[in-house]
Amino acid sequence: MRRLAVALVALLLGSLAPSAFAKAKPALPPADRAAINRTLDVFVPAAVGRRDSVRAWPLATRKMRLGSDRGEWKNGFLPVTPFPVIDRSFHGWTIDTASRDRADIVLLVHLKKGAPLSAVSFNIAMRRVGGRWLVDSAVPAATFAASGSDSKILAAPDFGPNGGAYSKVGRLSAPLSAKWVLIVPGILIGLIVLTPIAVIFGHRIKDGRVRRERKESDRERVFRNLPERPN
Repeated sequence: MRRLAVALVALLLGSLAPSAFAKAKPALPPADRAAINRTLDVFVPAAVGRRDSVRAWPLATRKMRLGSDRGEWKNGFLPVTPFPVIDRSFHGWTIDTASRDRADIVLLVHLKKGAPLSAVSFNIAMRRVGGRWLVDSAVPAATFAASGSDSKILAAPDFGPNGGAYSKVGRLSAPLSAKWVLIVPGILIGLIVLTPIAVIFGHRIKDGRVRRERKESDRERVFRNLPERPN
């Protein structure tokens, strides 16, 4: 009877363990969520959609604005990748991590019809500064191909400064031509092959120079030690 009771208790604890010890999902108070919604409703179309991008300036943290000024943002030069967004409200985000003054969220942004992509997922860092929720960074995390188009995978480097992040044109940069696709691997292979050869050749030149200098030094030492001829 005791064994049966122990088994039942163990079974009960096993069924309760997942729910009792499961990590609670991060959450934000409704007031904070509403404040973040208000920020995103202005920031995303202004910064990502490049609709009057200077409006995003007061909604960014000092860290995000570092190295730029309001005039550059007004002209579309800001550290956010441009996409032709179509939504007017951006409340459907999910929380990755959250605390009293920080929230890392994931936002899916839908794009205009005719764009090479149908949607883009952004990782957005929100920070509470002076009682306001501001955007600290907004980085594309994943892209979704448009209906009927070939699927395409874009990695993080595609969204860097050379991949369109600082372009004021509200579209993705043109892909590399086939010529560059062949040139870049050729350069890398050439470096892999030629670098060891250059190192070996350099060592041989250095060794030859050292041998010549040593030989010349030995010759001078021999001549210095020769006895003087009698007059």
